[in-house]
Amino acid sequence: MKFLISAAGTGGHIFPALQFCSACIQDSHQVIWIGTKEGMESQKVPEHNIPFLTVPMSGFKGKSFVKKIASIFGLGLSSVKGVIYILRNQINCVVCFGGYISLPIGIAAIICCKPLILHEQNAVLGSSNKLLQRFAKVVFLGMPLVTPHTNKMKVVGNPIEKNLQSFSAFNSNDSGSLRIYITGGSLGSEFINQHVPLALSALDIPMEIQHQAGRNKAEGIERLYSSNISVEISEFYKQPSQNILWSDFVICRAGALTLSEVTSLKRGCLMIPLPSAIDNHQLENARQIQDLGLGMIHEESESTSNLEEKLKKIIDQKKYLSWQSGKKTIDHFQASERMLSSILQT
Repeated sequence: MKFLISAAGTGGHIFPALQFCSACIQDSHQVIWIGTKEGMESQKVPEHNIPFLTVPMSGFKGKSFVKKIASIFGLGLSSVKGVIYILRNQINCVVCFGGYISLPIGIAAIICCKPLILHEQNAVLGSSNKLLQRFAKVVFLGMPLVTPHTNKMKVVGNPIEKNLQSFSAFNSNDSGSLRIYITGGSLGSEFINQHVPLALSALDIPMEIQHQAGRNKAEGIERLYSSNISVEISEFYKQPSQNILWSDFVICRAGALTLSEVTSLKRGCLMIPLPSAIDNHQLENARQIQDLGLGMIHEESESTSNLEEKLKKIIDQKKYLSWQSGKKTIDHFQASERMLSSILQT
């Protein structure tokens, strides 16, 4: 079977799609990827020896008027190129992992009468998936939606690296001091970079920190930490799963992939949702994790003193230990196999 995969933009779309591609290839299926020339996917996908095609699509929401006009033109051209790619490569099935690129590729699948499969990572359907869901054969979900499910929706989890499963119960902290991994996601977070170091320093507790700052955002962060905190600053960690396993708990945004990895690796987190996330989906993601007893939410609109109080509560009451032993409801390690098996059966 030959699959056409679409995913672009952020790691939250790209990395789950890569894991699904790996499952397809391991099962002797062929995969071709459609992305953009500028996105992260243009670097990551070729590293896995997956044929890579591009379309001139860009995002629409939150953009300027000129960029919105360009996006509309890009939608038409990208849909046409998608049709050409599907026919030329004799594609059997189209799988879209959300994001702006899914819309033209989904439209192309509909025009070519090919089965359309969607995967939504978040607790809220993204704009493209909302528009395409009525035409999809199956809508796979990384976590339950906050809205009612239709009969074509299946909760399968967010595909993450399967080889991490054997390490998921491993706690590497034998140093005797508290360890915290701080990350703002692949792009970094100015709010986390500026506020979390000060809040942790105010607690006046010795600890070890690994802090992922984001590209070109690392300068000056180390000076914000007090002298009794041992801190390592990096713009980007190639294997964040190792940082998660190293830690006692994680301070992070509330992207679906990050939360899936943290909870699957038996860690909990203090979640600081990105307030500008479309449809406020990060807050909804975080609420699900908090309701499961696997983390705590701090919103940017709250005070710095409130952030300090929450961190003090987590540390003094050792809430991170209960997070580590908490019950997980979704096995994200098997998500790719569940998707592939379901597709082949339909």
